[in-house]
Amino acid sequence: MGELDHEVDAPRGATSREWEVFVREAAADPLTHAGSVSAPSAEIAREQAEKLFGHAAAALWLCPADETRRFQDEALALDPAADEGDATMDEAEMHAETLRGEDA
Repeated sequence: MGELDHEVDAPRGATSREWEVFVREAAADPLTHAGSVSAPSAEIAREQAEKLFGHAAAALWLCPADETRRFQDEALALDPAADEGDATMDEAEMHAETLRGEDA
């Protein structure tokens, strides 16, 4: 059995570092958040990200999740009139957004 071919009972991220994955589908496209992977090193995270997201990406960027911060200014909102308060997601909304399309 290979290094990555084992099951753990711990929650995702509890046994290794969590990495946020950003992709650029074409050279002229902006980076977009594609998801996240759990891996003990950047190299293994890259391998996992390539398997999951590489088919549609010209570039993959990885950021350690514990070092990634989101900052938002009201002036950056696309439609400030439609903003009904804080645009930051709570943990449940973030979880739902991260897992959309997956059977949890």
